[in-house]
Parts: sequence; C-alpha cells; structure tokens
Amino acid sequence: MQKLIRTLTCGLLVATLVTPGFASAAGGFMPYGDISKHHARDSIIRSVQAGLFAAGPNVPLFYPKRDMTRAEFLALIDRLYYGGQYQLYPLTFLSEHAEWTSGEGFDKPYLPYKDVDRLTWMYNPTLRISYVLDRLYGPNAIQQVFPGEQMHPNQPITQEEAAKILQMFVMSSDGKHAWEDIREWGWLEGEKTDRLKRGEAAVAADRLMTYLVQDTIMPLLDYDGQKFPMVPEILDVFPLFSTYTNPKSVDEEKYVNAVEAIRNHEDTDATFEDLRELASNSFGNKIGTHFYLSWDPSTTLDLNLEEAYKAIDAYFENKIILPDTLQLLGANVYDIALQLGGKDQRQYQKVLEHLRGYEKKVNQDSKEWEALGIYIAALEVKAGRIDAALDQYRLFNSSHPEALINTTYYLIQQGRLQEAEQLVASQKPKATDSRMTQLTRLLKQDIASLKQQTEIATDLAFTLRRLDNSDSYQVKGEAVLSGFTFKYTQDIDQRNNTSRVSGFYQSPQKLVSDKLETYTDGKEQIQYSYDSDRDKWDQYKTNSLDFLHEWIAKQSAKDRLNNLQARYYKQTFGSYDIITEWIPGPVLEEKAKQVSTGRGKIKSVPLYMNKYYIDRDTDQLLQHVWRYEEIYDSDEYVAYSGTDNFDYQHAVKVSIPEEVRKGVTP
Repeated sequence: MQKLIRTLTCGLLVATLVTPGFASAAGGFMPYGDISKHHARDSIIRSVQAGLFAAGPNVPLFYPKRDMTRAEFLALIDRLYYGGQYQLYPLTFLSEHAEWTSGEGFDKPYLPYKDVDRLTWMYNPTLRISYVLDRLYGPNAIQQVFPGEQMHPNQPITQEEAAKILQMFVMSSDGKHAWEDIREWGWLEGEKTDRLKRGEAAVAADRLMTYLVQDTIMPLLDYDGQKFPMVPEILDVFPLFSTYTNPKSVDEEKYVNAVEAIRNHEDTDATFEDLRELASNSFGNKIGTHFYLSWDPSTTLDLNLEEAYKAIDAYFENKIILPDTLQLLGANVYDIALQLGGKDQRQYQKVLEHLRGYEKKVNQDSKEWEALGIYIAALEVKAGRIDAALDQYRLFNSSHPEALINTTYYLIQQGRLQEAEQLVASQKPKATDSRMTQLTRLLKQDIASLKQQTEIATDLAFTLRRLDNSDSYQVKGEAVLSGFTFKYTQDIDQRNNTSRVSGFYQSPQKLVSDKLETYTDGKEQIQYSYDSDRDKWDQYKTNSLDFLHEWIAKQSAKDRLNNLQARYYKQTFGSYDIITEWIPGPVLEEKAKQVSTGRGKIKSVPLYMNKYYIDRDTDQLLQHVWRYEEIYDSDEYVAYSGTDNFDYQHAVKVSIPEEVRKGVTP
C-alpha cells in the first residue's frame, strides 16, 4: 500500500462531497435559525456541511417551506455534480471543467434561453448542467425539461421537472419515466405538479450524496479493465491504531510525529529509523509501527510485505476484535501483493497462502472473517483461479457489497448471466441497509442492460449502415489529437466516393491557426492534404492505418460486441436514442498484437469510448462523441477526442479540383 497509496491519496481529496471545516450535526451545529423543528433539519445541516447551500452571518434563515426556483435547483445540482462527476464520467466522457467548451476547445457553449443573463449568479451553474445534459442525452436536452426560449429561472420548480434533472444520476434508460424512477429511489415524494420546497430539495440532495459516495451508476462496467476485483474503499488510510492524549511519553510523541510526517508526505529516513526503534523496544503499538514500516520507500517490497505481515500478527496478539483495523491491514498486504505480482505472478500464490493462515484465527461468518476473505478472494482472481474466488465470495456476498459485485461480475464473465441474475434477484437486504438496497437495484438495472447487448448492437449497426448508404451528408465537428485542436466541416459524397474536409487547426507549438483542407478519392484510396507552411499539396495512400482506433472503427458493431467484448448501454430521452459504447483496454491490447499501424505496436489502451445520438423517428445518426487513448511501444501517448454533428439536408457533391491533383509535391 505504501508506494501506491502515496500517489493515490493526493488525488482522493475530491472523492467525498463533505466539505471540511464544519462541525457535525451531532455536535450541535445549527446553520440557520428556522430549521430546528423542521423534519428536514438533519439533511439541511449535512447539505450545508457539503457546501451545497450558503450559510453564515449573512444568511441567518433557510426558509425550508419556501418554493425552490428552477435556477436555485440547477445551482444545487451543479454542486452535486461537481462532487459526483467521476461517477458519471463513463456516460459523459467529461473531464473536470470540460463544460466550458462546447466541443473540444473552440466555441464556448451557450444557453438556449433569453432570460438567463450571463452576468447573474445563475448563469454558470445553469450552463454547466445544460452542457452535462447535452452530453448525456443529446443536443438541447435541457429543452425537454424547460421548453421554449424562456427558462423562467425564478419560477418554482415542480417535482416532475426536478425528477427529470435528477435522473442523470441514476442510469435511467427511459426519460419518459423520470418521475417514477426518482420516486422509487426515494429522493422525491409528493405529486408531479407539486412545487418542490427548499427543505424537500435538501432531503433529495442528502440522499443523493449518500448514493454518489457509495456506488458507481454502472457497477458491472469495467471500461478500462482496471476495476475488478473490487475491494472495499478504505476511508482512513493513516490511523494511529491507538488513542494518545497530552502529555505524551517520549515514545508516543515519536510515533505520532512519524505518522504525521508520513500522512503529510514529509517523511525522511529518520522517520522510519524512529519507527524501527519503537518496533524493537517495549512500545506497545506494534500494529502501528509495523504497519507504517511497511511504507518505507527505501526498502524492498519483500521487506515491506514482511512488515505488513507483522502488523497483522500484532493485531491477533492484541486479542481485540476490530474488523475495520483488520480490513486495513489486509488491504495493505493486498496492495503490496499487487506490486509484487505485477512483476512475478507467482507472488500472488505466496501471499494467498500466508493470508489463508490467518483464517483459523477468526470465527467464520464474522466481520473479521469477511475482512480477510475479501482480499483472499481478490488474490484468487489475481492468481487466475476464478472458480475458487467465486466460492469465497459466495460465502458472504449477501452481507458484503464488494463480494456481491465481484460474484455477479465474474459469473457474467464466465457467460453465466442467468445465474448472476438469479443471485441478484435473491438478495433481500434489510431496509436499514441503504448500501445493499441501492447496490441491488443498480445491479438489476445493469443486468437488464447486459441482456439487451445483441439488440443494442443490432440497432447501432442499422444506424451506421444507414449512414454508409446515404447518398451524401455533411459533418461539422471539433476534435483534439495529441494536443492539436481541429475545427472542420466534412462534405461526404458517397455516390462519387469522394469527400472534402475544410477548416483550421491549432498546433500547441503555434500561436496562430493553420488552414485545414483535404480531399479524399475513395476509389483510388488517395488523400490530398494541403500543407500551409509550404503552400503545397501532398498525397497519401489511405489503405494503411496510423492509429489503432482507425482499425476499431472498421469493425462492425456486432464484431465489436462478439470479438472485442464491447459493452453497450442504450437510453432514450426526448426524440433521441443514445447508445454508449465502451471497449476494455486489455482486450484491445491483446487484439492489437495482430494489427500493424504506422505508429508501431500498441503497449496500452487506457480508454476507448463512443456515444451515438440517434433520431428515433428516422434512425439517423445525429451526433457522435468519442474519447480514445493509446500508448505505443515507443511510449508515444495518443489522446483523441471529439464531437461530430451530422446534417443530411444538404445535397453534397464533391469533386477533386484538377489543380489539387496537379499541385501534389513530387
């Protein structure tokens, strides 16, 4: 855990929605003078602690019974999205702050409303949510919630309107049933036409926060091949393993200072020398000293692992049952095992045997037993013994979220979808166990989608064939390729098998844009490209591949599903069908061994994702959004993302000018 977790903890500061610096509700924190007797009091307090509502001397009252306006609700959802955007990333492809550009770096987005002024507080949050909805559901999706040229931002929002916004967080597959979906999740109550009160909005936000920090919206999706096996999230990575009060003894002071130094990434060789001294003398906290000695970056991973084992030994010597502590110690061993196993797969078996030796020290079916069992099962997966892992997970998957997710996932990976469905259907979580109740619901939705994979791939294939069979069409798009930003119009004349691209591009090395112009002769498989620096035309053959994503694009949707293990998810919203496609990197890396590209051999494929927005009435593709990442054996990193908008109304006719053909540089 020591070397990897140091890197991760720097990026995990935004993993929780709770804003530091506020007292807890239990501590008597009361941000407003009018909520003490309101039923939503606790939710309001937690929402304030999370930074969702303004509080302080200048905001003495909350007005929980007042109607919430449309603009206020969008501002609230904007803050919730900021805290949970990584949960939605598989469906939005949006990185942090990406909403500030409408495409990939050129034009800024705009609102389709005339009554939301750019200079008011409401403009930016409304714009961001509008853009997120566009990415999720297609162009101008917010118009399905607030139609017309006027949004009426100060008008009270209804429960149904609020539900249509909230549905972006629940993997809803049909926008028509937003109200029913959100009521089933328990986030809103009342009737569709009821005005949403501020107290009710705080309750919905509170429940949504709990949802966002517990599970991903698609628990079985492993789009980058890195998610499984899942293990519990450790909330406190730097515990003291004991309580220390002032005045401290010399040894206690030395230990607490060492932990603080490691927590703040300020440790030195002297830090670990102090810990070694404490471990060798009569200092009582052997769990802590050995745990943190396993983080020593100056020693080998084998020695780190030995210290991690000693921390578990010390735990059992204490004879005090602390499942959370044992889980952290098991996580530490597992993390070191991952680093060792990355170089030598046999290490997984060695660590597995050592961990199994601890099982006889705990009572079966206890929380301690589960704390060890989740890592034993994960190591079985890493060692390639999926059936053994499933046997282990099954022993406690009805009470342990990660065990249930892993069991379901690996059953599906083995083609046992019906068995996975039966497993999830058999779950009867307690009403008080919100995590398992929520997870079971998400798994059911995910499995329902998995059962439709062939149907969805067929629908996508039909739309793409329709595009290929169009006489002509025009594409307006923006893209970024390894730092180069493009804005273009592509005219495609399929009757003559020719196309033209015009526009401009921005090089990261230049302050000004360059002209972009190409012609492609599909019959001769030749492309003519204009070089603005030389004021010349160059000629290239188009029958070769430069990048892996070009090869993938040539595979049909059904081939991607069957041969590349593509995962599809289909949603409907307004007049659009939206199909999202993910292909896991490890599968592409294996298939790429047989593919030759101009960039060389593929080393890694961190990301391959597409979104297709389809007109439901005509089955025509209206928009395509993509994000690809490829790393080649030369260590060249290629990141490619963009948005294309399709127009079938123009009768496009393209012919390659004779001066272009003649102007090619010899």
